[in-house]
Amino acid sequence: MMTQWYDPEGSSAALPGVIARAMRGRGHEVDVLTGFPNYPSGKVFPGYRVAPYYREVLRGVTVHRAPLYASHDSRASRRAANYLSFGVGAAAVALTRLPRPDAVVVFGTPATAAIPALALKAVHHTPFVFHVQDLWPQSVLNSDFLGADTKRLKRTLHRYCDRVYRAASTVAVTSPGMADLIARRGIPAAKIDFVPNWADERAFRPTGKDARLARELGIHGRFTVMYAGAFGSYQALDVLLETARLLRDRSDIGFALVGGGVAEAALRALAQRDRLENVSFIPIQPFDRMAKVLALGDLQLISLRDLPLFATTLPSKLQATMAAGRPILGALNGDAAQVVIRSGAGVVVRQGSGPAMAAAVAELADAPAAEVATMGERGRAFYCANYSEEVTVRHLLDLLDRAASEERG
Repeated sequence: MMTQWYDPEGSSAALPGVIARAMRGRGHEVDVLTGFPNYPSGKVFPGYRVAPYYREVLRGVTVHRAPLYASHDSRASRRAANYLSFGVGAAAVALTRLPRPDAVVVFGTPATAAIPALALKAVHHTPFVFHVQDLWPQSVLNSDFLGADTKRLKRTLHRYCDRVYRAASTVAVTSPGMADLIARRGIPAAKIDFVPNWADERAFRPTGKDARLARELGIHGRFTVMYAGAFGSYQALDVLLETARLLRDRSDIGFALVGGGVAEAALRALAQRDRLENVSFIPIQPFDRMAKVLALGDLQLISLRDLPLFATTLPSKLQATMAAGRPILGALNGDAAQVVIRSGAGVVVRQGSGPAMAAAVAELADAPAAEVATMGERGRAFYCANYSEEVTVRHLLDLLDRAASEERG
């Protein structure tokens, strides 16, 4: 597996570890090529320092670490240096240190994680499956990092992404809408397959409220709307603070933001400016107690900015929340909104609208607790039937086996 993000990084960066361990658990020998952990703060984790190469074994999986420029701030130059430095460093490690694989799966965010896979294919004809997580170049071109003059960058990214899609044995997409967009680029539909993400089912599972943890985190005595994850520009968490401001007179409703990221300072400043005493900020929590943390939220917010890009996205947070059996407040559109509606796992509100979100929160806070809890139960059932590890990992392994067989043949 090739991925810029890996354990001990948390939030969405924990997904590659879930996939690697699932494949290993089904009898496959799995090596992971990744960077040095620095997400989401952009600072290398304690116990690590960037070096030309580092090897370790984590939870039974051999991990090879390649050098990168550690950064996760909002400057385009630094983010680009982070992405490209990993791609180049990982390509060098792949060609000189990595055992020769039968096939490779690329965790496709950022898309530059495919650079070492392209190198292995060019030198050793190693086939790879590109598992698209974020649709490039759209996600980069819609970001806040870039200035107005992006014509040259746009051409370069389109060429690079087309090269990756064409070189891959299979382009595995994580939402149905991605398949149509990639097919429009001239990639044969037969080469595109739907392989949704699944959650770490040991970490995200239904559990009761832990009164001791509630006291520790200061979450108790109120109907709590929780956001747990990365604080970035794409999550539009300023709308949650607007909702808190509109509901500040409801002493029975509270809001908890759990995690951190590039938008944290601005969000804290906004909450302080508006004197939002109904909002609490809670630091990033250990991954192994996330089920208990999520259980403290009566509603789990999944929010994305209103961009065309996100109409074809199923954020990993969606599957994790459904696996945990928590009711969803979705500020979403497109594929993700349809999943929430079809599953009955929660409610969907208009993106970017504090009043719409406030109305939905107030209505659910006034509803019978059992009725709200049932939403979470429906979401869990939908997850088990459609996105569980058992359902999806076999599909991914079949694609890798097919790629390896075609190369041998």
